[in-house]
Amino acid sequence: MIKMNLSRDVKLCFAVIVYTGVLSACSEGQPPVKGFVLPEGNIENGQEVFASVGCRSCHTVAALDLPPLEQAPLFDIELGGKVRRVKTYGELLTSIVNPNHTVSPKYRITLDPKERKDAQSPMPVFNDVITVTQLIDLAAFLHSHYEMYSPEYQGYMYVP
Repeated sequence: MIKMNLSRDVKLCFAVIVYTGVLSACSEGQPPVKGFVLPEGNIENGQEVFASVGCRSCHTVAALDLPPLEQAPLFDIELGGKVRRVKTYGELLTSIVNPNHTVSPKYRITLDPKERKDAQSPMPVFNDVITVTQLIDLAAFLHSHYEMYSPEYQGYMYVP
């Protein structure tokens, strides 16, 4: 009885290996895609989306001069610029689609200590406001304004 189960398990394992090999052969030499891939966005259109949906009421974009707002911004959250770790395209999309995924530590500090743990992002959800194309363009626009910053190496200093 044990021999039959082992034999069945071996056959099942072999079938999975063969099936995986057949599927990978269908890719015709192209590497498998990991994650969700969207078309390339239009940076200029993304800037228009940034201005038209009200992003400017809380956000500025590094090294970009935009016309002044009629009223004072609610927050002053700069996007882009020189950073040690550039936000990935996926992180930008996630931040736009699901603002509560990661709530800014700078924003949490402004809250009462009792409210910090369960803080929600003040950013509205735009999922029913902008199209997928506008979302892609907005992410492309924002992503284009990030620049990797690497501190200059000062050399090794030996202190006895």
